[in-house]
Amino acid sequence: MHGPIDFIVMEFGEKNFKGEVLEALNDSVDKKIISVLDLALIHKDVDGNISTFDLNSLDGKLAQSIEGLHRESIGLITDEDIEEVGAIMDPDFTAGLLIVEQLWAKNLKQALMNTEGILLSEGRIHPDAAFELDEEEN
Repeated sequence: MHGPIDFIVMEFGEKNFKGEVLEALNDSVDKKIISVLDLALIHKDVDGNISTFDLNSLDGKLAQSIEGLHRESIGLITDEDIEEVGAIMDPDFTAGLLIVEQLWAKNLKQALMNTEGILLSEGRIHPDAAFELDEEEN
């Protein structure tokens, strides 16, 4: 049984990516909050050409950080997924595409299944919309 599985796409300018994202991601993996099921780094050059980084060929701290993610499987991200991300990216930017399993929710999911609970709906409130929650609390 898996916990909920999500995909996340984040775009970064080269000068803004200093590795703190990978540190936070590794921390979440180490604490067993999430599991990274697949990961792709995608670049769109100034001419609009899309390419991916071969994660196995990266050197240095970046490679060690990605290795530390303990990816359970690879191959979930398809060429079509990469093209879709590339289509929405800005030129001369790099994006990370992650597929993560929400490990924290596995026990809750099992408990709900044990009570024969039926999922009627699910969704996510984007963090940018969180101000609505703050307004309701006041």
